[in-house]
Amino acid sequence: MGEPYATRRIPVQSIRGNDDEATSALRLLFYLGEVERQAEIFNEEIEDAIGSALREDDSVRVWRHLQAAMFAGIVVSRMVTLGPDPKPDGWPGTKSEGRKAAKMAAEWRVRELRRVLALPDSEDGTLIYKVKTLRDSLEHIDERMDLALYSTNVPSISDWYLSDGHFLGPAEDVDGNETLAGLRAFFPEGGVAIFHKTLFDVFLLDIDMLRLRHNAREAQAEISSTLTGRLPFGGGRLSRVPLTAGKRLNWWKEKKRDIWASMAPPVRPDGYIRLWMQVLDKE
Repeated sequence: MGEPYATRRIPVQSIRGNDDEATSALRLLFYLGEVERQAEIFNEEIEDAIGSALREDDSVRVWRHLQAAMFAGIVVSRMVTLGPDPKPDGWPGTKSEGRKAAKMAAEWRVRELRRVLALPDSEDGTLIYKVKTLRDSLEHIDERMDLALYSTNVPSISDWYLSDGHFLGPAEDVDGNETLAGLRAFFPEGGVAIFHKTLFDVFLLDIDMLRLRHNAREAQAEISSTLTGRLPFGGGRLSRVPLTAGKRLNWWKEKKRDIWASMAPPVRPDGYIRLWMQVLDKE
């Protein structure tokens, strides 16, 4: 009996055609495949985050899906927007030549993807362009925490919670210059997520991502129809991780089981270190 993953296959996609036009088409198809894939992850994870929240699952489960969605959204955003000049690492020639080549490639990618995906030119035209600004709030959460914990005259923090539409900021935030909701908050029914000071309309972004997938499929079909003749694939160098899969898998399971068996129950700070505020609207 073969290994359980014996039927898994390695994709080999052609990216260089028989002429410049075909090569450009193949490059664009590869970019489009990545955009559609990440947009799909965003849509599915947002759906799971909302569903988990409505089922009143553990909040960590909700945030797990939300963080996965936002990371996928950041990838899509970076694919269709220009940021700082890319690094020259890996490009041929001098650093100056490599930087120029990398910049030209990025500019071509953004221009062509926006064209075939029917994305707006204005940076305010879709929330997809804005998602990349979320990267700092996610990646540098350690710095956000340091700043919050060492802020003067701040006795408590509200973070990592599911909201009913109310968000609690620090008491001294009277002019809106400090954090809006502590650090992170999510209002699932309203489709609003807040990371540090940044508020995202998750529902609108989800619709934009779905529309992007719609356009990506149409673009891929149209571009694929322009390709003719045989496509070059070249050769490849196959390598294998020198591990016995079955033993490795069992080792991992056993190690986790041992750690779980000796792990103390979760610490519950509620009622002493952490209190829960419920807001009742007056009608």
